Amino acid sequence: MATQRTILVVDDNDINRLNLRLLLKSDYFVLEAGDIEGAEKTLAENRVDLVVLDLALPPEPDNPEIGMAYLAKLTLESPDTPVVVITGHDQHDLTVRAKKDGALGFFGKPFDPDEVKDTIDRAMEVRNQAIREQELQRALDSRMGSDILGDSDVIQDLRSLIEQVAPMPSTVLIRGETGVGKELVARCLHAQSPRADKPFIAINCASMNVEHLESELFGHEKGAFAGAGKRKLGWFEGANGGTLFLDEVAGMPLSVQAKLLRVLEHGEFSRLGGESMIHSDVRLLCSSKMDLEALVQQGEFRDDLYYRIHVVEMTVPALVEHLDDLPLLAEHILLQKSALCGKNIEGFSDAAMAQMQHYRWPGNVRELENVIERSVVLCDGNRIEALPSLVAELAGASEDLLDQWMKALPDSGIKGEKEVALFEEKLLLIALERHDYIKTRAGRWLGFGDRAKDKMRYLCDKYDVAFKEE
Repeated sequence: MATQRTILVVDDNDINRLNLRLLLKSDYFVLEAGDIEGAEKTLAENRVDLVVLDLALPPEPDNPEIGMAYLAKLTLESPDTPVVVITGHDQHDLTVRAKKDGALGFFGKPFDPDEVKDTIDRAMEVRNQAIREQELQRALDSRMGSDILGDSDVIQDLRSLIEQVAPMPSTVLIRGETGVGKELVARCLHAQSPRADKPFIAINCASMNVEHLESELFGHEKGAFAGAGKRKLGWFEGANGGTLFLDEVAGMPLSVQAKLLRVLEHGEFSRLGGESMIHSDVRLLCSSKMDLEALVQQGEFRDDLYYRIHVVEMTVPALVEHLDDLPLLAEHILLQKSALCGKNIEGFSDAAMAQMQHYRWPGNVRELENVIERSVVLCDGNRIEALPSLVAELAGASEDLLDQWMKALPDSGIKGEKEVALFEEKLLLIALERHDYIKTRAGRWLGFGDRAKDKMRYLCDKYDVAFKEE
């Protein structure tokens, strides 16, 4: 489960500190200081997430300027640590000044328990959102021109390979499932290459017929075919000096493959319906989700072209292979989609994040983008509480789940403990989804009987899944 946040209460009144500790201890770890010196010592020795500051502090408890000066010092020296100020109910002017000096919240004396908790919870959420944005910005800054987010080993290896290969003129074959971001990798290779200030053009070879694809790649002369009313320049001319990305190159007809091979071997081609040779300086990047080697064996893909495009190979991992990166990816996508829809959505609930982390994402990052955009469109608040489209997917998986799981196991062998844990984790999430994340009800549905509460707490802690009490 998430680490408990730490609050420092700075107040010279022992009773006030005791009351605040008793009020907050169920949700936060509470530290105490009776004066500024004690507060400074506590801050130096501990990681503090929020400070509750009484303005009436020694050596002059009747002079709120002592507390105001310390507030200014805190916000200057520790801008990432939010401060909530305790004021008297008749100190409106001080409240206004404290807000200008950086205080994120206020509550008065005598304490109203609901007001105190609501104020601190709101300030903590502001802090959490700021941390999320900072982490995202750090990730963006660390990409060195790349748009590939993630800190997992497989993503770091991919970024390293891109940095190594990008400056070279070599042809690259990018492999991966649908939706993993093969075009994104191609754009990163272009952005980090000496050709970055020249055109980048992407073409999906599988979406065009022979004549259309040949015309798009190499251009055509007037009258080359029915409807060719004037000369058209192809993408090899349009991308001259830059990069041409052929997406799903396996879908390219054999007749077009022969012409592409000539460009790679001699750097020249002729327009459709033309005779003169045109020279072009283009770096070629290709992608495929299909087994090109098998297509070569079947005679559906030229072996000489295969060797030309297969100089360097890189594989983009499926999202399920780096689910540790999902929170960062989801936050990044949420910022984009919220801005696109003109909404201010701050993040995901624990339940929504758990849904995403326990789904297998057959459509990879593209599916993640679609699910989040749909949730943003339908969201009425400032946080995504749940992702309805995933509830149906996860609940549907409960039918014949064990049979489906066993059929999906590879013939080459498995890591038994890991696969069993994945099955247990998925079953746990399905049970919680069906019972509104109330752990005892979900545990009884799973057949735990009188042990439901303790057994579910153990499983939720084991897989870091959020739940509700009965």
